[in-house]
Parts: sequence; structure tokens; C-alpha cells
Amino acid sequence: MQTLSTETTTVGVSTGTGAGDEVVRVDPLVEEYRSRPSLTPSRRELTVSSISACLYLGAALGLMAASHGSFAGLLTGPGMLFLLCYAVVSRIEFEIGTGSAIPTQLVLVPMLFVLPPGVVPLTVLLAYALSATFDVASGALRPERIPVVLSTCWYALGPAVVLAVWGNGRPDWQQAGIYALALGSQFALDLVSSVIRESAGFGVPARSVATFLCWVFLVDALLAPPALTATFTIVDKPAALLGLMPLAVLLWVFARDRHNHIDQTLALSQAIDGANDQARHDGLTGAFNRMGWDEACAHLQQAAEGTWKPASVLVVDVDRLKDANDQHGHEFGDSVIRATARALAGGIRTGDVLARIGGDEFAVLLPGTGEGECAQIVGRLQRLIAGSKVGSFSLSASIGSATCRADHLDEGFRVADARMYRAKRAKHER
Repeated sequence: MQTLSTETTTVGVSTGTGAGDEVVRVDPLVEEYRSRPSLTPSRRELTVSSISACLYLGAALGLMAASHGSFAGLLTGPGMLFLLCYAVVSRIEFEIGTGSAIPTQLVLVPMLFVLPPGVVPLTVLLAYALSATFDVASGALRPERIPVVLSTCWYALGPAVVLAVWGNGRPDWQQAGIYALALGSQFALDLVSSVIRESAGFGVPARSVATFLCWVFLVDALLAPPALTATFTIVDKPAALLGLMPLAVLLWVFARDRHNHIDQTLALSQAIDGANDQARHDGLTGAFNRMGWDEACAHLQQAAEGTWKPASVLVVDVDRLKDANDQHGHEFGDSVIRATARALAGGIRTGDVLARIGGDEFAVLLPGTGEGECAQIVGRLQRLIAGSKVGSFSLSASIGSATCRADHLDEGFRVADARMYRAKRAKHER
């Protein structure tokens, strides 16, 4: 059976080329997925996962009782062998397609014939609990996330029910139809339980869960025939299960190689993101620089093309910066610029864009803002700047503003820039 050892999520890494340059793309959920085991689950995640795990435990115990199974079946040599092998194989995470798969199908299929099918779901649950306990002891998994791990076991219930009702206890190719039904029930329960758990508990869209499970089901379907073939021997000699472990080791080798490749891609992606972020931000103030400003304006204009949505642009010029530099030195002047940037950042909204576009000049982009709201923001910024000081030096700035169509920002910037200069000249003429 292929499933995630924590929970379903979408993961993807790809590389491509464009305009002669290599482009590295990493799905943002990759890092989130990898960090989940070490994070404290939210109340919602924990509630949904705990309910799912408890319902599964109840269903597993109910099936065991209905099929006249008992815990004694788990304490036999074959029972313990399958439990331990399942726990080991469940630790092989193979990142494939848009998710991670675990090749537990290699153990699950023969277990459905060697052990009474009614005890198989409980065995799977105990194997996952054993693996999770090891992760907790090693620090790889927070104890609070154990219910999340156990809530992923639903896939084992379907085939166990089918074989408990219609199976004859021994592998037989003439029962291929029943085995296909068992595999289909495995897929159905895995799909339904995963969609409910991930959508309700983790906010992952059902479409993303289904996309991941397509790869899971493909790997399940490919591993089922060889596992069933091996079962003809294992059913009489359970120790022959160990003969499948080299295949599990081979998958582990490929899984580690894939994992390392994604690690390298993530590191490269983070380095590129860091370089891109640095290239678009002003080192002194942390605000966007001219490149970042131009890209933000271009993005808004493209998104708003033909919509007639409003936007406002502010151009802000720091007053008396030359005096500050001449009287106190350029380091003091840098402090004045930083203080002005903080005042501006404190007066704008989430989603607005602040950029330092010149030595003593800032620009502010206010998406979706009409003239009235723009005037209120300008007034707030003027008060914040006037109320700020660097030592005994009171901050002051000249602000020009303009409201325009969001797809005509260049025109709005020119008007705001002209108004800023008029405001600055008016101060000098006083």
C-alpha cells in the first residue's frame, strides 16, 4: 500500500529551461510537507486526525470480532514477522510524481493470506504506531502527530473486508476478480478517507489529494501482482516474506537518491529566491528598490488591464536630507532615511507596496484605492512622519499623490511626481 507516513499533500519539483537559462521550480508545499512532522498540529488537524484514527481502530476491532479473529493471531511468529516487516517498509518514503508513496503493498498482500484477514487492519495500525514511536524517540516526529500517522491506515480495511467475506484463505489466480475488487476497495477507502481528512483537517483541496493518489494507486497496482505471486510461496512458508525485503531495500536506495535530489533542488531554489529577493529590495531600508517597484507596477497593470479598477500612487521626498548629511554625517542621514521608511511602512496597508526609488525618494503603490481613501492615507503618513525624530532632528517629507486607472500607473506616477515637486517648492517659498 502506498500512502504518506504523515498525511497526504502535494509535492513537486521540476527543472526546465527558458530563454537559454535553467529555471528551477519547487512547489511551495514541498517544504511545508517536509516540516510537518516536526510541527505542533493545530487543534483542527489534531481533532480531525484523532477522530479518523479512533474510527479506524473501532472498525478494525469490529472486523476482527465479526470474522472471529483474536489478538492471539498477532502474537504468533508469522504475526510478529509481518508486523515488524510492515513497520520497516512503512518507513520507505518514495517521493514520486506529486507526492510520497510507501511500498507497504509488498507486505500487505501476503499478510492478507497468511494472517486471518480480520486481524490485518489492526496489524497495520500497530505497525504504523511502532514506526511512529521510533520517529518520536529519534526526534523526527512530534508525539502530538501520532494520531495524524494512524489516521492514514484506512486503505487496509477495504481489502481485508473483501477477503474476509469472499476469500478462501489461499492465493488462487481463479479468484482474480475478487482480488481486483479488493484492490478497488483499497483505492476507494484510501481516496474517501484522504479527501475527508486532508480537506477537513489540513485545508488541502480535494483536487490536490486526488492528484497525489493517482500516483499512489499506480504504484499500488504495479506492486500488487509481484506481491501476489510471491504470496504463493509465503503462504506456506511465512519466513519467505524476507525474500521480498531486498526489493524493499532497492526501493529505499532509489527513495534516498530521489530525496537527496529534491534536497539539492530545494537548496538551489532557496538560493535563487534569496538572490532574487535581495536584487529587488533596498539594502538600507528593506523596502523594494526600483526594480521591485517596476515589477510590482507591471504586475498590477497586467492584472487590471481593461477592468477600470482604481489605484493610487504616492511619491515621497525626504526634506532636508542634505542638511542632515552636512551637519551630522552620512551615517546620520542613513538613519533619517530608515526612520522615514519605518514611518511610511507603519501607515500603509497589507498589500500596498513601498519602494525606495532614489536616494531620498520613496514611492507607494495603493491598489484598489480611490481619491478619498488615498487622501486619508496621505494624511496618516504625514502625521506619522511629522511625529518621528532621529535624535533632535525632526522628520519631514513632501508627498505628491495621484489616483488613476490601475492599468495606467505610469501616468499616475508622473502626476504624483509633479505634485510632490510642487509641494516641495511651496515649502521652500515660505
